Order: sequence, then C-alpha cells, then structure tokens
Amino acid sequence: MNAAPATRASVPLFLTFTAGYFLSYFLRSANAVLAPDLQRDVGLGPADLGLMTALFFAAYAAAQLPVGLALDRWGPRGVAASLMSLGVVGALLFAVGASLPALALGRVLLGVGTGSVLLAGLKAFALWWPPQRFATISGVYFASGSLGALLASSPLAWANAAFGWRATFVAAALVVAAVTALIWWRTPPAPARRRRDPNAATTAPDAPLTGSTYLALAAVMFLGAAHTGPVLAFQTLWGGPYLYDGFGVDAATAGRFLLTLSLGVSLGYASSGALADRLGLRRVTLATAVAFAAVQLALAAVVPGVTPLAWVLPLYALLGFTGGFCVLALSNARALLGVARSGRATGFVNAGSIGGVFALQWAIGVVVEALGGSEGYRLALLGTGAITLAAALCLAWAGARVAPAGA
Repeated sequence: MNAAPATRASVPLFLTFTAGYFLSYFLRSANAVLAPDLQRDVGLGPADLGLMTALFFAAYAAAQLPVGLALDRWGPRGVAASLMSLGVVGALLFAVGASLPALALGRVLLGVGTGSVLLAGLKAFALWWPPQRFATISGVYFASGSLGALLASSPLAWANAAFGWRATFVAAALVVAAVTALIWWRTPPAPARRRRDPNAATTAPDAPLTGSTYLALAAVMFLGAAHTGPVLAFQTLWGGPYLYDGFGVDAATAGRFLLTLSLGVSLGYASSGALADRLGLRRVTLATAVAFAAVQLALAAVVPGVTPLAWVLPLYALLGFTGGFCVLALSNARALLGVARSGRATGFVNAGSIGGVFALQWAIGVVVEALGGSEGYRLALLGTGAITLAAALCLAWAGARVAPAGA
C-alpha cells in the first residue's frame, strides 16, 4: 500500500498537485499587478492594500500545522480536495468583493485553501514515491509551482486590461475547481493506518520521538526561517529598493536584476533535490546554507559608487540559486519524522519558514528606515547572513545527535 505508484499513474498525480501549487503561487502574487485597480474600485489605501494582501500569507502560515496533522490522519486526497474547495469560495468572494472585509476574507480563504496543496503534494510524494527520490521530486515540485509567479505578471496584466480583475478571478475560481476535481479523481486513497505493535522496534516510523529528535526538528525549523526568509524578502520586496537606493537604477535595470534573482531561485529549487539525493541530504543542506550566508555577506560588502554594478548581477544570481535550496528544510523534516508523520513535520517547518519571511522582511525595513540608504542594507545583510550561518551551525550540532526515522 505504501509502494511507489506505477509510472503511468505517478506522472498525472505529480502534474495534478503541481497544477494546484502553480495556482497557489499565481493567486498569492496577483495583487502586485492588480493593486491600482483594487485601490480605485474598492477605495483601498496603501495600508489597507498591504494588510489585505498579507492576509493570504498569514492564513497560509497559520494553517500549516493543522493541515499537516490532518494529512497524516486522513491522507492528501480528501484534505486537499476539501481545502481547495475553500480556495474556490475565496476566489469567488474576492471577485465580487466590494469592501475591505470581503476582499480580506477572500484572501484568507485563498491562503488556507490553495496553500494546503503544497503540503498535500509533499505528503503524496512521501506516501507513493521511494524515500530516496523524495528530495528530487519535491525540488522539481517547488520549481514548477514557482512558475505561477510568471503568470501573475504580463499575462495577468493583459487579462485584467481585456476582461477586468473581477472576471479574471471568476475564471481563476473555475480553474481552481477543475484542479480540485482532478486531485480527488487522480489521488489514490491513503494507505490504511496500522495499529502500532507495542513490541515493535523503536525505529519504526511511528515510534515515540526522543528529545534529540525534537531538538533537531527545531533546528531544521530555525534553518528554514533563516534560509527562506532572506531570499524571499529580497525576491518579493527588497531586491528592487536595494538597487534603486544604492545605485539609482531605472525600473528596466532593476527588473533585469530581479528576473535574474528569480530564475536563480527556480534553478535552486529544481536542482536541490537531485544534488541532495546524490550527495546526501544533510551535507547539501548545510553546504548551501553556508554558501547562501556567504553571498549575503558579499552583498553587504558592496559599496555603491565604488563597486561596479556589473558585479552585483552575478551576486543576485547566486543569492537566488543558493537561496532556492531552502526547500531542503522540508526534506530534512520528513527524514527526521518519517512517512507516518511527514505531514505534521513539513507543516511545522513550513510555518516557521513563512514566519521567517514575515519577520525578516519587516526587520530589514526597520533597519533601512533607521539607518537609511546603503548603510541600512549593509547592516541588514550582515544580520541576515549571520542568522543563516548560526542556523546552519545549530542544525549541524543538533542533527549529529539523532538518526533519521527508520534508519
């Protein structure tokens, strides 16, 4: 019951969950394009717009642990289909919303509903793919889903101009409903939960967890926050102001740098699992975290007016590429707790990772506002680089004290 599915079944199952994650990425990114229309049509100020947009991520992070527990209990089929149905309701409510509370509720339902498909896909891969392939397939999963951000750029702008944002969200709701039906149709029922034999070996996947395992899981969560937080903070916000404030570039130049950063992230996602499966999960996790910290420190050493701008472009590419390996935190969580607890393990760590984005994105703004200009960014990058390095050292110490589940 827990074997890998036949090849003919595995590809459609992978594509179905990838389609759901692609939609989640698209919907979380849509407000960047729609912001002027939302402000004009609903009368939102900048603060209202920021709050309403952020609620997707807040709801997404808050739902991770309960969704993970539900996945472990009932499996990905019913949990993902049920919560994706909330995403359909959220998209429709957003499409017809005429006030801040209505739009905010729509974003919350989208965050809980479509955000659940990430963990559901990882749970499905843990159940029906060989363990030695989990890091590879999850890396490809992240990379493929992240392309949804591209749909939320020029294509969304075209659809908004041609049909309006309300009609576009109605269409998005229909697509989410179609993918929800596919998830229900394509996903096999979860293997029956077996009663644990009290005489079973303590290395069984559902054996009691030790204090060392909890300590290692906390270290993985810390690294997830310290690795994911800086790269997404730069990708989604601070990568542009860093260039505007320090080098006085125009929008086209900043866009080229940010595209390089985003392509680096997608490449890091795609290659992380294959390298981890070939060279060792813990080894690759720690090496790339240290490399990511080094790139942040290198950016902190950049001096606008002295350092050529051309030198910054490869640093952006390296920041994205090494930052994309942040997804290995989820593979480490799954390796620590095993298949039986993989839902709650990845949910716990992913909640910490998303929380790291919120905390560090806000903290960078506080530092930049306090110090201003290049000095603010330099201190912020020194801080985030040091945090990433500290988290890697914590995982190296805590991880050496515990073996993976079922070892």
